[in-house]
Amino acid sequence: MFDVNIYLNVAELIGPPFTWQKLQASAATLASEPVPHEDPRCDSLRAIAACSTGRFAGKHPLHVWTGAHIDALVRFKAQQPCDPALYPEDRGLGWSADDAQTLVDELVWGVVRRSTGGSVGDIFPDGNPPLSHEDGVVYGTAKQSADGDVVCERYCVTHDRDFLSADLPSYPRRLTAATFVALVRAARAKIATQAYLQNRQPPR
Repeated sequence: MFDVNIYLNVAELIGPPFTWQKLQASAATLASEPVPHEDPRCDSLRAIAACSTGRFAGKHPLHVWTGAHIDALVRFKAQQPCDPALYPEDRGLGWSADDAQTLVDELVWGVVRRSTGGSVGDIFPDGNPPLSHEDGVVYGTAKQSADGDVVCERYCVTHDRDFLSADLPSYPRRLTAATFVALVRAARAKIATQAYLQNRQPPR
């Protein structure tokens, strides 16, 4: 699942109104760029694009989940004024209400639908403290994703340094967008290499 800051990074990078055509065009231009990118927003975009396939690597599925809190905060921060005089926590993207709603409907729920994920709905914060209330709800969303399935691997992708460094259990795994992109690329490259080598085996 993605933290609010990942969605806002993508929104800020491609501008309003959000469309998947713009995201896919941007992802194509970044395909050969190094990981991590010098602009962390680009790694956020590549992470979302990678998940839109609904596949982690090979036949292994990947499902993106969200929650009511994440949806509401993405909408709120997208509409919040972008005045540089404001404190960073009080500063948003300055988008219109319609564009903010489109961001939730098309980006957040778009990647959920494309990956056949879901929503945990309203939940109480988890890991609070040491996490703040906001981060605690995001962490709780990650723990409750996939309907609490204890077998699947869970990733919480964020750029929040305090969230990443907090003293919490290692599961769900918290990682940056760049680390997640590198993880997906390595897994897919391994599968592709194995398939290539198998196809080169002479018939018996």
